[in-house]
Amino acid sequence: MNVPHFDGVYAEAANWLQRLAREHNGENLEVDINGAPVLLVQRLEDADHVLRLNAGNYRKNMHWFRHMLGPSRFSEDGWAWEIRRDLTQHYLAKFDRERTFTLACEHAGHTVRELALRSAAGEAVLDERLLRRMTVSVLIENFFGVPLRDTQVDIDHLATLMEFGSEYAFAPSVGNDVLKHKRLGLLPELRRKIFDDFRLFREARLPDNPMLEGMLAADRDTGNDILLEHELLTFFAAGAETTAAGVGWACYLLARYPDIQRRLRDTLVPFWEAPQQDWKQLAQVDLLEAFVSETLRLYPPTPIVTRLAIEADHVGEHRVEPGGNVSVSILGIQHDARLHPEPWTPHLDGYRNTASAGANVAFIFGPRVCGGKKFALVELATFIAVFLRDASFELTSEEEPRFYWKSLMLREGGQPVRVTLRG
Repeated sequence: MNVPHFDGVYAEAANWLQRLAREHNGENLEVDINGAPVLLVQRLEDADHVLRLNAGNYRKNMHWFRHMLGPSRFSEDGWAWEIRRDLTQHYLAKFDRERTFTLACEHAGHTVRELALRSAAGEAVLDERLLRRMTVSVLIENFFGVPLRDTQVDIDHLATLMEFGSEYAFAPSVGNDVLKHKRLGLLPELRRKIFDDFRLFREARLPDNPMLEGMLAADRDTGNDILLEHELLTFFAAGAETTAAGVGWACYLLARYPDIQRRLRDTLVPFWEAPQQDWKQLAQVDLLEAFVSETLRLYPPTPIVTRLAIEADHVGEHRVEPGGNVSVSILGIQHDARLHPEPWTPHLDGYRNTASAGANVAFIFGPRVCGGKKFALVELATFIAVFLRDASFELTSEEEPRFYWKSLMLREGGQPVRVTLRG
């Protein structure tokens, strides 16, 4: 039996996962990733076993992110993960939805106008930097009470560091040539710049902020290895970069399926024509919820989750030895034809918020579920609603997407979408 193997560069990983999802739909596979044997899980019930039911037997396998971002909620397990989770989880769970809605409306309005200006000037793809600026702005204002422009945070530095993280993920398995790559020599200077960007937070020159005060207190505690800048990196990367990727894919789907675009816009007309708009009312628009979820199903920002077995186990029909590599393909699960007939196209009619829905699987599940899930869903729905109110979206290329993975699943070459303001 031929074992599927991946021996390419990191940026091609999502394309390989998609090919396996097509060729071995709904099957768990023993694969080879850069010389390492890995059980690739593509069935939801077996992913549930690894990520939820028997999560204690599977520790995170993200040493590479520790090299880039330092010890963080991304990379740690056990007590080290719990204390980091507790720094932000209360605030992510109890965030003000109406304030988030208001901020997202404001920044989406500015951003869609800028996107339209770029399109009118001849740009054939969406400017991902504008999308990142939009999502980071909402995150910072919502949780730190200060505009992005006043923080000295450079969003390009954050995006570059995330790309480094992805590249280094494959480096130990592909030879010394990658480890010696001249780009890695830029890493210390990049980290220095990012730490300097966070100086405002380190010096606590912000409005009174309990979450930041908690991070600073943990940083001063010599009983742990928490560093404020590492926690901020994680918070911004998880809370903004992933949402920006989701908005980009949503714009692509709106442009690719004009009927869905028109239907969504028409469905939202009563909401926008009401005397008052708020999140409570927008959350009742079922078709918008379905579209957000289907966007996340078709194009999950994080296409794979890696784990390392502590003790022997069985996952489906496969035995996993202690120390064995197990990777959950979110792409594979969300395109399983057993769960999603015609899995490569969006299905809004008859949508149900089940365990297999994109809005649930894309954020992982079990004890390590993404803490910012609810915040991201409020943002995504609001951004899309404003974009549909203010603009129309057309494809500038009919080519099928090829993916570019840099810790997030982006489109190679950018999203081929033209934005035109309405009315």
